[in-house]
Amino acid sequence: MQLTKGKVYNVDPDEWMLHGRAEYHSTFSRGCDGMPLHNMIIRMRDGDLEISTFATDNIISEAEEPV
Repeated sequence: MQLTKGKVYNVDPDEWMLHGRAEYHSTFSRGCDGMPLHNMIIRMRDGDLEISTFATDNIISEAEEPV
């Protein structure tokens, strides 16, 4: 899947996330094996915005509606 900066994607949610969506920001290669990792903006349960890193397998699809 080709990720686009600023678009919102459905991701595998974790207990610290408010919901299972995140806005794509950038990609970098993991140093040990070159695997692509994606920086995404998420909303925490307390309402704060944070950056979190997701592997490609954790990004499910493009979200139909923005968060």
